[in-house]
Amino acid sequence: MRLFKIRSKLLLYFIVLVVLLTSVGFFFYKSSEKLVMEYDDSFERFLLLNDISKRTNLITENLRGYLLDKETSYLSDYKKEKLKLITDQKRLNEEMDNHDISYINYKNMIDSFLDECDATVGAFEKDDINSYSNHFNGVLKIASFLQERTLALLNNKLTDYQKFYAQMEKQNHYYKLLSISLFAAAFFLSTLLALWISGGITKPISLLSAAAKQISKGNLSGEDIKVTTKDELKPLTETFNQMRTNLRQLVTEIKQKSELDKLLKELELRSLQNQINPHFLFNTLNTVSKMAYLEEAEQTSRLIEAVAAILRYNLTDFDKASTLREEVRIVQEYFYIQQTRFGERISFITEIEDDCLDIEIPSLILQPLVENAFMHGVESYEENGVIRLRIYQHNDRIHVEVIDNGAGMDESTKKRLLTYVEGTEPEEGSEPDKSKGQSNGIGVKNVIRRLQLFYRRNDIVEIESKPLYGTNFRLTIPGVAKGGSVLVKNTYSG
Repeated sequence: MRLFKIRSKLLLYFIVLVVLLTSVGFFFYKSSEKLVMEYDDSFERFLLLNDISKRTNLITENLRGYLLDKETSYLSDYKKEKLKLITDQKRLNEEMDNHDISYINYKNMIDSFLDECDATVGAFEKDDINSYSNHFNGVLKIASFLQERTLALLNNKLTDYQKFYAQMEKQNHYYKLLSISLFAAAFFLSTLLALWISGGITKPISLLSAAAKQISKGNLSGEDIKVTTKDELKPLTETFNQMRTNLRQLVTEIKQKSELDKLLKELELRSLQNQINPHFLFNTLNTVSKMAYLEEAEQTSRLIEAVAAILRYNLTDFDKASTLREEVRIVQEYFYIQQTRFGERISFITEIEDDCLDIEIPSLILQPLVENAFMHGVESYEENGVIRLRIYQHNDRIHVEVIDNGAGMDESTKKRLLTYVEGTEPEEGSEPDKSKGQSNGIGVKNVIRRLQLFYRRNDIVEIESKPLYGTNFRLTIPGVAKGGSVLVKNTYSG
């Protein structure tokens, strides 16, 4: 999506403002220019009528001087003024309303005046005294009429000018109101544009600043900032939101890793005590001693190898993932040792699809579950105790089941374990009972939590148990086995 830069917004705002103010100024310029032109036209008419009146007087005076003194200078001045009067008459025809009878009569009077003047000069040059006297009297009479008519036209023009001036005052008042309105509208529009642009810049910055302060206080739970602009602040806001999301994920991962490290250290410290407790180790060594006395060294060697394998595996680095195949191998060693101890009292049955064993799994997962089933399920049986290990693929998951036919769990114990599976820590002082017949303990909870952290999901463990009907502790591990499934079934019995 194309981004509109802040610089482009500001440039657009400046252009709109300049165009708006220029348009307002141009409008008032044209309006004032029209008024000035109308005023100039009216004033030019005044001057034109005044010039015609002066020309008429000058022509009459020069003609009089020529008739009295017969000097050619008067005749020359007469002809110059006559040409100027003719020019003024043409201007009058151009500027005056040709349909106004008063102007038509005025024009005709000028023509008659010029004709009488020419007739006077012509008669004078022929020494026709009576004729040029009559024509000169006509010149004087028409000049008098022209003066009167000029004054009348000037008076009419002054009357029209008063109306024009009143109209001009009214129009100026209208222009004043219009100018105030236009400048107010321009100011209002420019203010809206300024608020829109500044708001588009400052609002996201304010939100980013507030969110940054919350992050500096350690609060990462705020909602993502909504992007309302399409300028440079859009990628900045999106990057900030992504950064906060990454920080939340990082903090969660750090907490999970810290919890996992704590569990691993706890497991390392308690593994020999909880998974291979001193009682089990004492009984195992006692059995080895008796076997060394009663039997040949081959079976005793095998038993010692099983114990060594379990001890070696329990001392490995728990930070590294193991495989389900390795976990099954250690459980089989554990089966062998317990089978040697209890003989026909306990049977261990495994039903394993071989192609499911190559997936990664946290270290020391199966042994605590099997040991828990033995200690709290079938250890007290004098006969017919059974522990079954089933590994098979169902849909997109690998199922690992540790099943015993022991006393099972009561509802309260089962509920507490399921609550822990769902991610709720047991309250202080509510540690489950560890008496016989209840399949739980610190080792089982450690296994559950490490599995949840390893696969980053809670739906890893399922528990099926009823009093007197035994317990099925099922792990549902994400992952699909490759190739076909080969079931390997073994029974360990005394």
